[in-house]
Amino acid sequence: MLEQYKVPVAIVVFNRIGLAEKMLRCLERVRPEKLLIISDGARKDRPGEAEKVESVRALFEKVSWPCEIYRNYAEENMGCDHRVPSGVSWVFEQVEEAIILEDDCMPTDDFFVFAEQMLEKYKNDSQVMMIAGSNYMKNYTMDNSYCFSARVYTWGWATWRRAWQCYQDDNSIWEQVKKDGTLARIYPSRIRHFVKKELDYYYERGKCPWDYLWWVSCMKYQGLCVIPKVNLISNEGFGEDATHTQDPGKYDGQTFSIEFPLRHPQEVKRDRKIDRYDWEINPPLLLVRAIKKLKRMIWK
Repeated sequence: MLEQYKVPVAIVVFNRIGLAEKMLRCLERVRPEKLLIISDGARKDRPGEAEKVESVRALFEKVSWPCEIYRNYAEENMGCDHRVPSGVSWVFEQVEEAIILEDDCMPTDDFFVFAEQMLEKYKNDSQVMMIAGSNYMKNYTMDNSYCFSARVYTWGWATWRRAWQCYQDDNSIWEQVKKDGTLARIYPSRIRHFVKKELDYYYERGKCPWDYLWWVSCMKYQGLCVIPKVNLISNEGFGEDATHTQDPGKYDGQTFSIEFPLRHPQEVKRDRKIDRYDWEINPPLLLVRAIKKLKRMIWK
C-alpha cells in the first residue's frame, strides 16, 4: 500500500453504484488526503434514478481512511457536458492542482505516482496544460517515459488551476482557432481536415462535448498534454447506460506498469509523430482501409 496520497483527487459520479464501489476500492489503496466528489442530479423522467444517485453519494459517507471530503452535488440533472466542467471549476476553487477521475476510469497505482511527479515537475510551465493517464496507441513506441501532444486525453487526468482557468465553452474560440492560423500551425493538412470535420459537427449543432471544448481551449494557447509511455487507466464504463461510450470499438482497456524513475524528455516540445497513431484524428485513408479489408478476405 502506498503512503497517504498528497495530491487532491476529484471523482465524478452519477448513478452507477458498481463502478463507484470499484473506484472507491482503487482509492483505498492510495488514501488521498483530500477527496472531492462531484455528482450530477437525477433525471426526472427516469423512474428509480434518484435512489441510485443517492446510493452512490452514500458510499462516500463511509470512506475508510482519514481524509478531507468536499462535496459538490447538483440538485437537478445538468448532463455530463455541463456537470463535469462545472464540477472541475468548483474543484479549482478549493485546490491548486488535482487528479480528475470519472467513475468509469479506473486508475492503476502507477498512475497516481506518475501524475504526482508530473504535476510537480511542470506546475510552473504554462506550455503544459494537463497530464493524461490513458494511452491506447499501442503501436507507438516512446523513447522516454512520456511525450507531449496537442491532443487532450481525459480518461483519467490531472491539471492545475492555472491551466483550467483557460477553459472556455463558447463557439467564438473555435472560430478564432480556425481563422487565425492556430489550427494550421498545430496540425498538418490531412489531420486538420478530420479535426475540423469532427469539431464543426458538434459546434454547428450546439452540442460540443466538454472534453472537446477543453481540447479547443488548449489549442488556443497551443498547450501541451503529457501522455505516458503506457496506458495507466482502464475505462470500464462502456455499455447502454453510458453517456458517450456505448461501443468500445478497438479499445480493450489493458493497463501496464510504468518504470520508475521516469525518463524525461530533454525539452518540453510536442511530439508530432504521435498523431499518426491516434485513430480518432488520423483514420487511415479509404484506399488503405480497402487494401487491408481485401487482405483479410484473401487470407481467411
